Amino acid sequence: MSQTSSRRTSAKIQEVARLAGVSIATVSRTFNLPEQVKPATRSVVEGIARQLAYYPNRSASTLRTQRSKVLGVVLPTLLNPVFAECMAGIAVAAKERGYAIIHATTEYQLANEEQAVSELQSRSVDGFILVVSNPRTSRALERVRAQGVPYVLLYSREAGHPCISVDGEKALEELIERLAGLGHRRIAMVSGQLQASDRAQQRYRGFVAGMSRLGLDASSLIEVPFVETAVGRLAELLAQRGRPSALVCSNDLLAIRAIRAAHLAGLVVPRDLSVVGFDGIRIGEDMTPMLSTIVQPNEEMGRRSIALVSDAQSAASARRPVESVSLEYYFREGESCARAPEGYS
Repeated sequence: MSQTSSRRTSAKIQEVARLAGVSIATVSRTFNLPEQVKPATRSVVEGIARQLAYYPNRSASTLRTQRSKVLGVVLPTLLNPVFAECMAGIAVAAKERGYAIIHATTEYQLANEEQAVSELQSRSVDGFILVVSNPRTSRALERVRAQGVPYVLLYSREAGHPCISVDGEKALEELIERLAGLGHRRIAMVSGQLQASDRAQQRYRGFVAGMSRLGLDASSLIEVPFVETAVGRLAELLAQRGRPSALVCSNDLLAIRAIRAAHLAGLVVPRDLSVVGFDGIRIGEDMTPMLSTIVQPNEEMGRRSIALVSDAQSAASARRPVESVSLEYYFREGESCARAPEGYS
């Protein structure tokens, strides 16, 4: 930076500080360490900075602190509202703490996971927020750990990793008990390929545990390799004799497609068939019937991930472990779940 440019920048910082009624140090912290500045003060400083067209030199800050204030976010897709809602929470919290984010999607492909992480590493991100297929076998996660960059896993519950999630296993056990209380005995689970998602595996374990505890047949698993083909596959199964009276779906998109499949099979939800999802995406509330589902706080997960990865950065310096976060879930009654029809109890 030239001396003339440096003087101009210094003058603008002083002007921002004067108009905001704060010290020059507070202006500096607002842009370099925003978490140390009260939100109200930060908002005033940022507003005046915009009016004066003052934009801090991020490159210079990075050279001084060896931190880019950029986080890499790897998600399976943004077409699923679950991850779109989560991303919204990440974006809001990142802005509040002065982070920029670069995101990549993997389309549930293992090779894409590793490539996404590699590309983000080449941009020298300060930390990662990750949704991987399976933490135990993920080569992408191995790359992140080998680099020693702080990271947080979303939706996973894996010992030895900082995670933010809900207890999907417990949630499914409770759901089976609820369905049994409504007279359902023939309950099937609909899932994508279990090997492709540790979230689906977690929920399936809860399904099996809940069914087994009540002495019900826990072998009814319907794996749908691709969500796009779920409607046709489910419609065929629901048209057969001995169909289930309730479908427990490992995510809301599958539940929505299950309701469509039931219609194509000549069934009415929930009169003939109960359908329950998992995720709590907002569009489920606009459906007819309104989707019954286990709701997890997707936006809050995104917001909390920024705080946790920031904590992980501090923990790495202090060589202390980062505690995982388990958030609350609840069952949304909706309208797609009812008592079992006669003859199914």
